Amino acid sequence: MPRYFLHIDELDTDPEGSELPDLEAARREAILAAREMLAEWIISGAEDVPTRIIIADEAGNVLSVVQIRDVVPRALR
Repeated sequence: MPRYFLHIDELDTDPEGSELPDLEAARREAILAAREMLAEWIISGAEDVPTRIIIADEAGNVLSVVQIRDVVPRALR
């Protein structure tokens, strides 16, 4: 199974990565992680929050990007 790394913005914040069946599964994980982090940032009153989660493969190639603003339901925007 391939290993995907979910990095916050340009930082290598996921040094271990996760084994997931495919890129779509990695995107779902990134969306869930972004929603959880966004909730924590709101609760803590953070003023400066990251803007995206970068999905990379083991070689460091960027495969996809999840924008934090895109994980907020339209009703809340």
